[in-house]
Amino acid sequence: MLLIAVDEAGYGPKLGPLVVAATAWQLPDDVIDTDRSLASTDAAIATHFAPLSAPLHWRDLKLVVDDSKKLFQSRGHDPLAVLHAVVSVCKAWCGDGELKLKPWLKKIATRNEVALKHPAWLRNLQSQQFVSRTDAQDVIDHWQKNGASLTQVATHIVTAEKFNQIIARGFNKSDLLSDTSLRLIADVLDQQQGEFGNAASSGAQSKVLVYCDRHGGRQFYGAVLQHIWPDASLRIVQESRRQSIYELAAEGRTMQIRFTVKGDSFPPVAMSSIHAKYLREICMNAFNSYFQKHSADGQTLRPTAGYPVDADRFLGEAAETIQRLAIDPSRLVRSR
Repeated sequence: MLLIAVDEAGYGPKLGPLVVAATAWQLPDDVIDTDRSLASTDAAIATHFAPLSAPLHWRDLKLVVDDSKKLFQSRGHDPLAVLHAVVSVCKAWCGDGELKLKPWLKKIATRNEVALKHPAWLRNLQSQQFVSRTDAQDVIDHWQKNGASLTQVATHIVTAEKFNQIIARGFNKSDLLSDTSLRLIADVLDQQQGEFGNAASSGAQSKVLVYCDRHGGRQFYGAVLQHIWPDASLRIVQESRRQSIYELAAEGRTMQIRFTVKGDSFPPVAMSSIHAKYLREICMNAFNSYFQKHSADGQTLRPTAGYPVDADRFLGEAAETIQRLAIDPSRLVRSR
C-alpha cells in the first residue's frame, strides 16, 4: 500500500522560498481493513512507523523523526547537522547513490530547476556531502524494521517571484499552499503508479493514503481537491476543527487524504517537514551569503531567517545593496 505524507517550511516568512516536500512510503497491503474503525486503522499504521520516533544514536548525533522546528532549534550541535543526517539517510534509503546536493536536487525538484537558477541569490546552494547506503544501512534497518519503507522524496520550491505571481492571479496564501501541496501529491502519484484515475496505469495500487499538515488553518478542502482531480468522485468523511478527511475514487482506485492540525506529529509527515526545513535552510544560507558578498564595503550585513520583523530589518540594512544591484522587489520580497 502506498502512503504519501506532505508538509511545508517557509509559509510564514517574507523572504526566501516556500518549500513543500513529500515522502512516499510502502506499507504491507493488509494495513487497510474495511472492517476496522478509523481509529483502529490509525493505530495499525502508527505501529509501522514507531521506530522512526525512537531516538537513535548515529555518528555522534541523536536521530529522531520529529517536527523539524524542534530538531532545528535543539541545542548542543550545528542546527543543520541532524536535519542533514536524516535527509542523507533518507536519500540512501530511496536508493539514490549521489553524494552531492545539486544532482539530488534535480531529481527531487524536477519542476524547479530553472526557477532556482533564476534569482542569483539561490544559485549557489551548498551542503555537506551525503552518506552512502553502506554508511546509512544501520539506521535504515532500524527505521524499516516494522515494515515501512521509504521509496521517494519530492519537493516543490516556490520562490518569492513565483509566490507573488500566484498571489497576483487571485490566490490567497492558504490557496497557494493547498494548490502547491496537492499538485506535488499528484506528481508523486504519477511517478509512483501512474496518473490517479487512469485504469490503464500498470502496477497501480487500489488504495492510497495521504497525510498533510493542515494548511494555514483551512478546514474545508473539497473544492480544491475536485479542482486537482476533476474526474474523481469525492466523499467527505470528516470535516472538524482537528481534522478534515476525504476519499477520492476513480477507475477502481481510492485515495484517502487527511489534513490534520499538528499533522507533523505523525512520523511520515515529520519526515516531509524535515526535508522541507532542510531545503529551506540551504536556500536561506545561499540567500544570506549572496547579500553579504555584495554588501557595501565595510558593511556587515547580519543574516536573516526571513520572518516579517527581521525581514524588514534586513531589507533596511540591505537597501543600498538591493538598489545598486537593481533587484526588483517583486522577485525578492513576498507580497503576503
